[in-house]
Amino acid sequence: MDITLETILDKMKQEIDKWMTNISDKDAEQIVKRTSLQAGIHDYALLEYVKGRVKVWETERFLTLPGVNTGKSSEILTEEQVRERIVPELASYIRQKLDELSPALFNCPFTFNGKFRTRKGDVNVCILEYVDEMKKKQLLKQISFYIADKLETGKNPTKPLETFFLSRHLLDERLFPDLDAVHIISIFEKIQNVNKENKHLAEHRRYLIGALRNWLENHWLPRYFENMGTQ
Repeated sequence: MDITLETILDKMKQEIDKWMTNISDKDAEQIVKRTSLQAGIHDYALLEYVKGRVKVWETERFLTLPGVNTGKSSEILTEEQVRERIVPELASYIRQKLDELSPALFNCPFTFNGKFRTRKGDVNVCILEYVDEMKKKQLLKQISFYIADKLETGKNPTKPLETFFLSRHLLDERLFPDLDAVHIISIFEKIQNVNKENKHLAEHRRYLIGALRNWLENHWLPRYFENMGTQ
């Protein structure tokens, strides 16, 4: 590996370290105790590299670093370097760092993506999808128990926070590979039914709609349509 690539990788690792240090300041253990349906705080991060500048974002939107000339010709990296050298090394590095931090900091699963400006354009790639199998198993158990106890047989209003997490879990194909539309609609209807006299009904509905919109825009539509951007 040449010194230029080494330097770039070091810079990326430093930015990852900075991001992880910042999020470690949160009292994650207390936050996830709010509901049994919350497995962690963070479920996504994006590392963006443009012309020697690196930034880690906590958003699914691919942003562009400010004040950077986006011309392709002066970029150093090639797509081959990104896919064959940078991504594997960063994946190993991030996994090691995640294992050192509190499990409560990261959701199940946790995705770390990358957007790299190369000589021939942008390369968007998943660097690491991190799944703690024990946490996943426990989360699925909690989801099943919650549905049976609070929605199937329960008659009391539920908390909006619980609806926020449950609706997203049910639409997450990494937790439920074979999405059952009939079952999901049934659960969403039960949530509204037990909360029909609840002053927070509108909030529950907002979370249900938000989960559906997120799934539609970020998972379903990209499978069948290419985002051409605005003209």
